Amino acid sequence: MLGGLFLTGCVGPSLERSEHVYYDWGPLASRVQDARGNDRTRVAGPFYENSVTPDGWKANALRPMFHEWKHEEQKVERQEMLWPIGARRQRGDSEYWRFLLIFRWDWDMNDPDSRHRTWVFPIWFQGRSTEGKSYLGIFPFGGTIREFFFWDRIHFALFPLYVGSRINEIEARTWLWPVFSRTEGPGVKRFRIFPFYGYNERDGLGRKTFILWPFWTSVKYTAAGAQGGGWILFPITGHLKLPGQETWWLIPPIFRLTKGEEHFKLFGPWPIVQQEKGNMDKFYLWPIYGRKTIGGVEKRFFLWPLGHYEKLENPTGTKTRFQFFPFYRRYVFEPVEEMEEEEPRDSWTKIWPLYSHHNRDNGEMVRTVFPDLNPMRDGPIERNYGPFWQWVVYHREKQDRDLEIFWGMYRSMDRGEDYRYRSLFPFYSWSREEKGGHVSLLKGLFGWREEQGKKRWRILYLFEFGGKGDT
Repeated sequence: MLGGLFLTGCVGPSLERSEHVYYDWGPLASRVQDARGNDRTRVAGPFYENSVTPDGWKANALRPMFHEWKHEEQKVERQEMLWPIGARRQRGDSEYWRFLLIFRWDWDMNDPDSRHRTWVFPIWFQGRSTEGKSYLGIFPFGGTIREFFFWDRIHFALFPLYVGSRINEIEARTWLWPVFSRTEGPGVKRFRIFPFYGYNERDGLGRKTFILWPFWTSVKYTAAGAQGGGWILFPITGHLKLPGQETWWLIPPIFRLTKGEEHFKLFGPWPIVQQEKGNMDKFYLWPIYGRKTIGGVEKRFFLWPLGHYEKLENPTGTKTRFQFFPFYRRYVFEPVEEMEEEEPRDSWTKIWPLYSHHNRDNGEMVRTVFPDLNPMRDGPIERNYGPFWQWVVYHREKQDRDLEIFWGMYRSMDRGEDYRYRSLFPFYSWSREEKGGHVSLLKGLFGWREEQGKKRWRILYLFEFGGKGDT
C-alpha cells in the first residue's frame, strides 16, 4: 500500500490535480489555492506551511520554531523564533530584533552613523540618539541612556546614589533615589527630601507641597479662572476649594464628596462606591458592577476583572467590545451609512476554548475555527501555536468556501458553482469542474478523471487507459 501511494506521486499527475488543488495528501502534504486566493503548501499537518497571497505577501512557518511574513517589493519582513524567545521586524531600511531581554533597533541599516539602540534589559544600554549622540549605560554602575521611554536622557552613577534626567528643557537631579531631588526648567521648580518635605511649582499654575508624606499634602492653584487650594491630613480629613467647586475628604481616599455647579463626585467607601456627574457620568459598585461615560466612550464592568463592555462612537461608526474573560469575547463595528463601502460591518466572537467566529461585510467573509485555545485575538500565539489546536477551520470569501478537518484529513472546497472538491485522506477524493472532474479511491487504486468530455481511468496506481491513449 505505501509503495502504491508513493508511486502515485511519481507516475504522472494526480487525479485530483486542478487549478485549485495541485496535490492533496491530507495532513501529510498538500498544495492548494484557498478561498482567499492564497497558494498554500503544508507538510506534516501544522508543522510546515508556505503561502503566497495574490498581492505578493509570503509566509513561511516551521512551527513552533519559526514563522516569517514578508513582502519583497515593500521591503517588509517579520520573523518570530520560538516565540516569545525571539522576534525580528524590518520595514524599509529600519530593523528591530529581540532575543529574550536583548533588544536591537536600527533606523537605517545602510548608514553606520544612523540612530540605533542595543539594550540588554535592565543592565546594558548602548546606542546613538536622533541627534547623533552616542551613549552607554551599565546599570547600576553608571553611564547615560538616551530616548528611554518619555525621558530624553538619563545619566546615573552607582544607582541609587545619583540619577539625572531630562525631558525637553526640564532637568532633574536625584541623590540617594528617591530621597533627595531637585528639578528645574522653564516655569518649573521641584524639590524633594523624601518623605520629609517637597514641593512642585509651575509658573502660572500653582504649587503642590508635602510634609511627612503621605500625612500632609497641600495645593495652591493660581491659574486664571481656577484659583484656589486645599490640603489633606492623611488618614483623617482633607479639603479643596476651587471656583464653583468644593471637595471634602474623610479618611482619605475612602470617603470623598465634591459638589459644584457642573460637577458632582461621591466616594463612599472608595473603591467600592464611586459616583460622578458632569463631564463624566460614572457609577461603580465595585467589584460587582460599574459604568462610566465620557465623550463618545461608554465603559461598563461586572464581576471585575472578568466582565468588561466598551462602546466607542466616532465619525466612521460605532465600535462595541464585550468580554467575560477568558470565556467569552465579542467585537462589533457598525459603520455609519456613508462609510459602509469603505469600512464594512465587522464582527468577531470567541467562546473559549470552543471556537471563534469572524464575520465581515455581512457574510462576504466568514471564518470559523474549532477549537480555539488562544484566549486573545490573533497575534503571535495565533501564528505560531494556533494551527496545532485548530482541528476544524471553515473559511468563506463571497461564493468561495473551504472546510478543513484535522489539517486536511477531510477537505471540502467550493469555488462558486464551477468547482467542487471533497476528500477524506487516504480513502477517497472527488471533484466536479466546469468541464470535467475526477474520482479517486485510495489515492489511485481505482479512479478516473474527465477533461473536455474525455475520461481517463487509473487502476492499481500504475495502469491508465482511455482518453488520448492507453498505458
